[in-house]
Amino acid sequence: MQAIMKLARRRGLEISDARVPATGPSDVLIRVTKTGICGTDRHIYEWDAWAASRVKPPLVVGHEFVGIVEEVGEAVESVRPGDRVTGEGHIGCGRCYCCRTGQSHICGRVDILGVDVQGCFAPHLVLPESNIWKVDDEIPDDHACLFDPFGNAMHTVMAQSVSGKQVLVLGCGTIGLMAVGIVHASGADLVIAAESMPARRKLAKAMGADVVLEETRERTVKELTDREGVDVLLEMSGSPEAIVEGFRCVRSGGEVSLLGIPPGEVAIPWAQQIVFKGLTIHGINGRRMFETWYQCESFLRRHPALIEPLITHRLRFDEFEQGIRAMQDGSACKVVLDWQNAQD
Repeated sequence: MQAIMKLARRRGLEISDARVPATGPSDVLIRVTKTGICGTDRHIYEWDAWAASRVKPPLVVGHEFVGIVEEVGEAVESVRPGDRVTGEGHIGCGRCYCCRTGQSHICGRVDILGVDVQGCFAPHLVLPESNIWKVDDEIPDDHACLFDPFGNAMHTVMAQSVSGKQVLVLGCGTIGLMAVGIVHASGADLVIAAESMPARRKLAKAMGADVVLEETRERTVKELTDREGVDVLLEMSGSPEAIVEGFRCVRSGGEVSLLGIPPGEVAIPWAQQIVFKGLTIHGINGRRMFETWYQCESFLRRHPALIEPLITHRLRFDEFEQGIRAMQDGSACKVVLDWQNAQD
């Protein structure tokens, strides 16, 4: 089958031939219809230090998808051919303490679709039944293939209550923008977004931000609130400078959810900004399986237009490099690829 692959330890991705994956007794074979390009795929394309340390070519990349079940293993009971599905891209070991206590999203031996195991940028994909999610009929394919990043945003927001709260979202990439929309729809009292790129600031406003800042400054944020800072900080940027300043913007007794990944260590005045302020900090990794998925489905049923403004490019699968370039130059937010004409 045609697939978008990392074939060698160098920059770039290529369309090449790959084997249709075999289906085991507990597996589901899916005919992929739409996929989303993620920042992780861009890292693999650019072959940065993280990708070089983790990815082992040859590999079919990609982890955001929706498709139709074509075949199921003999032990599969919950899905059948013809079902429209997406799936959780983190495949836990199923045996460790975290997996056995409902925390498989932080399994220490997790395999990630399109990173550690063959991914979804191909006409066919195999996943364990336990990772499959049936898609509600009300949710279109272009939105259903984005459950993975939407779930990251949902997990970050739902780690604490935001209803009636004053919230600061740092970093308005795709997931940050999704978080802005979720916070707004969840009844926040005030939504402040901070983003350096003008096009993303415009999208943040469209997603429901009350105030959009070009940069985060403690004085400015505190002037916007009546609580000596925001109740909740959602850190989505990974910028060390933004993280440090963001902590200064949180009121005493506030909460912080950290999703952005900085390139190195971050020096925060621990006693002054965390201990003495009595902050609660949540580290966010992936999606809670499957609590977050239920939340995503409910939100997209009630707010069917929430994701649509963020899909800036709809391309054929063989135009993927155009999508990568648009992500690199900042003109793209979310890129969706259509696999209708891919050859087996």
